[in-house]
Amino acid sequence: MNKTVKQPLNLPSGTYEPQLSASIDLERCLSSEVLLHVFDLSGTHEVKTCYGDIVKIVNALRDYAMLLETVCDEWELAGFHRATYEYQAEKLRQIADKFQCGIGYDYDAAVRKCQKLRGKRSRNADVGEDAMVLAVKRGFEQAQAKANAPSSPSQNDDKEVNRYE
Repeated sequence: MNKTVKQPLNLPSGTYEPQLSASIDLERCLSSEVLLHVFDLSGTHEVKTCYGDIVKIVNALRDYAMLLETVCDEWELAGFHRATYEYQAEKLRQIADKFQCGIGYDYDAAVRKCQKLRGKRSRNADVGEDAMVLAVKRGFEQAQAKANAPSSPSQNDDKEVNRYE
């Protein structure tokens, strides 16, 4: 029995190592937990969280504030209900702004970037259409080449006979 011996890959580590270690370090840094200390009447509470969690909290608070304001118009709320929803939306926005300021995150910039990316046409959006156009062109070129190609006299005679049958 011949066993194949696995050979180590000889990849240039100098090329790949800086990029890999940078992304790993960034991921490790962003996912490292920090302690938040919350004070209330019952004492101090500690919450372990990380940057990514706070970004999700900011996004949720801002999205919910926008949802509350949208509901006010869609449901045609007035008086106390409208005032309550608008007040809550403003408070949620203030909390989100406090968190995003603390971590250096900008919700509005992230939304603009997302909308910009969504508005761009995907590179591979019309690959099927492009393939069809190329196939039709190629078929047309082949048909023209066949029509322009000189044919032997025996083939012409057969064509003449078939036409009159």
